[in-house]
Amino acid sequence: MDEINQILLQLYETAQSASISEFPEIIFPLIKDRVKFDSGGFCDFNQYPQSGLKLVSAVAHNVSVEDKLRARIEYLTYEKFDNRNSLATDDPALAQAFRQKGRSVSLGVLGNDRLKPNVAAYGIKTSSLQTLTMVGNTTDRKSFQTISLWRSKANFEYTPTDEAIANIVLPHVFQAFSIHRQIHAKNMEDSVSSGTVICSLSGGIHFIDETAADLLHSEFLDWSSPFLPSKVLEKLGTTSEKIYIGKQFTVTAQLKGDLLFLNFRRTTSIEKLSLTELVIAEMLAQNETYKAIAQRLGNQPATVRNQAHNIYVKFGISGKAELARIMKSLSR
Repeated sequence: MDEINQILLQLYETAQSASISEFPEIIFPLIKDRVKFDSGGFCDFNQYPQSGLKLVSAVAHNVSVEDKLRARIEYLTYEKFDNRNSLATDDPALAQAFRQKGRSVSLGVLGNDRLKPNVAAYGIKTSSLQTLTMVGNTTDRKSFQTISLWRSKANFEYTPTDEAIANIVLPHVFQAFSIHRQIHAKNMEDSVSSGTVICSLSGGIHFIDETAADLLHSEFLDWSSPFLPSKVLEKLGTTSEKIYIGKQFTVTAQLKGDLLFLNFRRTTSIEKLSLTELVIAEMLAQNETYKAIAQRLGNQPATVRNQAHNIYVKFGISGKAELARIMKSLSR
């Protein structure tokens, strides 16, 4: 028990100190000290009225998260909530874990006549022949999180002891993930953004909040998580641009290591600027100084600075470079 307590202490210390990319690579080995597995993942599921249950984000250990997510999309069909306590899904481990939130469920995919062929094929494709899964104990009907630990050998079954240890440790892992995400969401530099996405350079979503998901659905009606729309990713990936401006939302990106931190906000039209703000915005976009603008308008530089701040707030940006790109795009 002392060993488990040490693991729990390390979980919470890591939640407060690790970076986004470091966190899963520290957390999963801690679990592995008590429950052996080959790979693992933490996933967010959301329920959408029109399209059913969607896997919207994931992080993984010792496996390509993008490959895992694409395989799930390929092999597992439409999933949805039937009622408050039931989940309609081809994945029986997930369905059972959903019914028993906060309790671990184990499943082997080979030699199990109750499984649909696509579920076994998914397990073979992703080297997850033995699965131990837990759904976080939440009352939210619109979303839930899962932790899954996968073994690649069919004869390496999870035992009741493994499940008992998981029942102690994994609820704390959910808590650690929640604390870690809250800390990093608060540390996002653009405080005026209305939505947040953290994704890999190839567009695999590690974290997405409800606002960003709603904005993506409003702009791309056929968008299917857990990957960023290719149009957005391509625009953000160019060397000269770190901004995407669409009809419904604008995204600004920050590259930190091997992850993109994206700030989403509703696109502001030029019409939302006052006439004076529009004139100032156009001059700022041409790299005019506050002093030069003040001289041309007959104002004080401090007044222009305040007006510029209001413009930046309305657009949800932090400086002239982003404003210049927005003004160029909105004038087309």
